Amino acid sequence: MTDNQSAPTPTAPEPPSPPAKYQRIAQAAAELAVAAADHATEAVCRSRSGNTARLEEVMLAAHHHAVDAERHATYAADWDASTSTEHTLLHYATSTVDHAVRAQSAAGLDITAAALRTELEPPTTAEQRARRESERLREEAQREAEERAATGMDADNRNQVSMNRYYAEGAIPQLGWTAGHVRVLEAADTGRLYWSNKQARQAARQGEWDGGRKVSAERTRALYEARFLLATRQDDGVRVLTLSTMGRIALELVRIYPEGLHATEQDAYQVRYDQVAKRYDRSDDKKAAARRLPELEYCARRNYRRPVTLVEQDLQAQRDAADQWEDEGGYCPGVQVPRPVVEAAAEPAPTAARTPSIKAPAGASGQELLRRLFAPRADVEPRPDPLRTVIRRPRRTLTQQERETVQDVPLLNFQGALIMGLVDPVPNPSPMPEAEGEWVREHAWPGHFHTIDSKYPFGFHRWSMCERGVCWNCLANRCDLCVHRQEGGPHVDDNTDLVYGPTGRVVAQLILRADDAPCVWWCRCPCSKDGPAPVRNPAPAVTPEPAPVSAAPAKAPRRSADARPEQDALF
Repeated sequence: MTDNQSAPTPTAPEPPSPPAKYQRIAQAAAELAVAAADHATEAVCRSRSGNTARLEEVMLAAHHHAVDAERHATYAADWDASTSTEHTLLHYATSTVDHAVRAQSAAGLDITAAALRTELEPPTTAEQRARRESERLREEAQREAEERAATGMDADNRNQVSMNRYYAEGAIPQLGWTAGHVRVLEAADTGRLYWSNKQARQAARQGEWDGGRKVSAERTRALYEARFLLATRQDDGVRVLTLSTMGRIALELVRIYPEGLHATEQDAYQVRYDQVAKRYDRSDDKKAAARRLPELEYCARRNYRRPVTLVEQDLQAQRDAADQWEDEGGYCPGVQVPRPVVEAAAEPAPTAARTPSIKAPAGASGQELLRRLFAPRADVEPRPDPLRTVIRRPRRTLTQQERETVQDVPLLNFQGALIMGLVDPVPNPSPMPEAEGEWVREHAWPGHFHTIDSKYPFGFHRWSMCERGVCWNCLANRCDLCVHRQEGGPHVDDNTDLVYGPTGRVVAQLILRADDAPCVWWCRCPCSKDGPAPVRNPAPAVTPEPAPVSAAPAKAPRRSADARPEQDALF
C-alpha cells in the first residue's frame, strides 16, 4: 500500500429489517417468560410445607403466561409475508412481550421484559402516524375494491353470504331430505306443480292443469303437511302447489349447502327417527313421527336474508329516487311538482268544491293557506258508527228437552254460558249440513276441543260472536240492566281464529273476514238497547186455570222455616 492510498473506511452494519427485528424481540421475550416460570418452579421445590400453597399459585400463574408467550413467539417465527401483513407480526411480538411481563411479575422478579416494548414502539411523530393511517386506509380500500370486483357485493352482503352458509350447514342435515325432496320444491318454484286425482304433476305450461310429468306423491304430501308447500284450489278442483316462505328459504339453503342432503331414503329416515324417537313411545308412534318431515330451524328462518349485489342496489336506488317527490328528497325527471297558490285576502276560504290553482306560497300568506287546507272541516257531518247501530236478530225459544239439557250443566259452566250468551245460541245459515258438521267435530277436532265443548249445554267452539243469544240480565227479565245497554255497544270479535295441526298445536292464525267486517253480538232480547232505560215493572199476577177433575193436584214444594227469600238478577 503506497502513501497516497488511504485505508478503506469501515461501513456500519445495516439495521435489521422490521420483520426480523420483531421475530428477535418475540424470541427474547419468550425466553424471559420461560426463565420466570422456571424460577417459580424452583421456589416451590425449595419451599417448606407452610407456604407451599401460595407458591404453587405463583408457579401456575407464571407457567400460564410462559405458555402463552411461547405460543405467540411460535406464531411470530412462522410468519410469512406472502400470507399476512407486517402489522400481524407486530401484534404477535407485542403479545409475547406482554405475557413475558406478566410472567416476571407473577414470579416476583425484576420486570426486564418491559424494556423490549421500547424497541417495538419507537417514538413516532404526528406526520408518521398520519402516513401510517393513510397507508392502512389505502390498503383496506384496495382490498375492499378487489373483493367487490370478485363477488359483486359489499361487506355487509358478503358477511350475509357467510352467515347463510353457516345456517345451511346446521339446518339442512337435520331436515332429513334427499335429492327427491329438492326436485319437488324446484317444481313448485316454477309455478307449474299441481295436485289432481291423488297425484302430483308438473304441467308443461303454467295454467294448463292437465297432464305433465309425474312428481313423487309421497314426498309432495310430506312437504305439504310440513308447511313447505301451499295449495290454492282452482275452479275445476285442481290444487296448485306453490312454495311457502319457509319452503323458499329451505330451497335457498339447500342450494347453498347441497352436501347436507342424504344419499338414500333410508339414511334420511334414520336421521328423522333419531331426532323424534323417545324411549317411552311405542314403536308405531316412533315410526309415524319419523315419517313426518320436521320444520326448518327457527334460527335459520328468522336470520336468513338473500344477499343483494351492487347492481341490484343501484337499480333499487334509482327506482326509489324516481318514486319520490322533490320535497321528500327525491326527484322525478320531467314531472313538475304541484304546489298550492296564495289566495287573495278578499277571496273567501276554499271549500271542498273549490281547488286552488298551482302557485307557490310565500311568507305569511302561505302559512294561512296551509292552515285553511289542513284545518278540520266543521261542515262535514260525522258518519254514524256501524257498531252502535242495534242489530235485531231472532230469539231462540228453548224446548222442554233443551231446558233439561241446560239444567243438567254444572253450576260453574252454567254461569259461563250465561255470561257468554251460550244458553240459547242461534246458528247462522251454513252450506254444511248438521250431519257433516257432526262428522267434522267427531273425527277432525282434537281431544281438548271435545273436553271443553262437552261442558256447555250446546257446545262452545262451534259458536261465533254473532250467533250468541240473550244476555243473562234479559233472561231474568231485567231489561233495564241489559249488558249491551250498559256497555253502550255490542261485543266485537277480532275476526281472527287459530289453525291447529294434527298434534293440537297452533300452526297459523286465520283471518275469518278479509274485508274487516265486524262480527258482533247484540243481545237478542227485543228490548231497547239505547235511549231511556225501561222501568222495571212488577210481574203481573197470573190467575191459574182450574185443573181438570181427573188430574191430581200438584203438591207445592215445602219450604223450610229458615229459607231465605229469592234474590233477583241484580243480586
